[in-house]
Amino acid sequence: MKELLLVMIGGGTGAVLRYLVTSLLKKFDLKHWATFWVNITGCFALGLLFQLLLQSGQLMHTFIMVGLIGSYTTFSTFEYENIDLIAHEQYAEFVKYALFSCIFGFLAVGAGFHLGKFI
Repeated sequence: MKELLLVMIGGGTGAVLRYLVTSLLKKFDLKHWATFWVNITGCFALGLLFQLLLQSGQLMHTFIMVGLIGSYTTFSTFEYENIDLIAHEQYAEFVKYALFSCIFGFLAVGAGFHLGKFI
């Protein structure tokens, strides 16, 4: 139960941070680049905090890595999983996972977008 509460608090905080950063950057007419910067800063934060929190215990990991960073950007989790596959020399799985995620993610957004026009 404690972990669910930490994910909820971290997730809410991460979502608010994403909104604030995106809103700030969109004021400079950066459009989709705001999402780019959220994703890149989220990836950096995930990598940095993963190393810094190695010894901190499961609850801190759950709050920050799953809740906060996970809601700030799921792209960071995707990239971390790719790095993990490479680190464990699972190259074929890395290629499949990365390509399938990008291709099918793109197709799924497009399909949903077009289906939404008919509903």
